[in-house]
Amino acid sequence: MTHQDKQVINEVEKALDDILFGSVELYVQEGKVTQITIRHIKKTGVGAGNTNGHSQKHVHSKTNLNLKLGT
Repeated sequence: MTHQDKQVINEVEKALDDILFGSVELYVQEGKVTQITIRHIKKTGVGAGNTNGHSQKHVHSKTNLNLKLGT
């Protein structure tokens, strides 16, 4: 495992540790991770117009971490 591989794994682990609800997206170009996008979801109560009793999901913030990986 290269130093760059370890760096990507550490960044993904940090992204997963930093969110309670949301998603982590990995962008790959030519077999290398070039970007990690972290989407935080803020869960709210029943909102206006939502009559089915399910919680609405709103995107609270979106952070992009760009990794500059050599080829």
